[in-house]
Amino acid sequence: MAIFSRITDVLRANINALLEKAEDPEKMLKLIISDMEDALRKATSSTAKAIANARRLKAKYEQATELAKEWQVRAEEALKSGDEELAMKALEKKVEYEGQAQQYLKAYQEAEATVEKLRSQLEQLKAKLEEARTRYSTLIARKKAAEVQKSFAKYAGSFGNEVFSKFDRMEEKILREEEEAEALVDLTRDSVEKEYEEMLRKRKIQQELEALKKKVAGG
Repeated sequence: MAIFSRITDVLRANINALLEKAEDPEKMLKLIISDMEDALRKATSSTAKAIANARRLKAKYEQATELAKEWQVRAEEALKSGDEELAMKALEKKVEYEGQAQQYLKAYQEAEATVEKLRSQLEQLKAKLEEARTRYSTLIARKKAAEVQKSFAKYAGSFGNEVFSKFDRMEEKILREEEEAEALVDLTRDSVEKEYEEMLRKRKIQQELEALKKKVAGG
């Protein structure tokens, strides 16, 4: 994700500035590793939020699917009792929940794809931190500040502090833009199109009713 890739430049600039001013390179390098560890914790938190969001969407999809099944059963019971009007209302609820389930399924699949990317990025961050720790003792032993600056910056990629604190705000902004776009589309839809969609919805419910009648009659 772009949010992770931008961290490299931020941290490299910080490392260069610190090492140029450092009187105690070992102390400075310890501080840098501490900053990298803090950045990794923030990245882990962001990934955890993405995972939690995907799980919530999955739960909503499963709930809507179960409700659609329940209303199918209720429609059958109403029809068996001779209440066709109630059966129609139950089928309407079934269709409504089926529509919700499809929306949640799509959102869940997109969220899962995002989670996979974040997990991959997170593993890369962990690997780079371990690389940095492994190189630490060698860099100090060589006592060459210039080589420390060049070598360590190379292994510090994809870490930073400022970017992670903005992750939630960027996510909220994107969600707002998506909601505004959806609202704009809905507002600009032609009334005839809406009537056509309503006709299709009623036709689907009528088809559901006919199928249910055949099922009940056959049973």
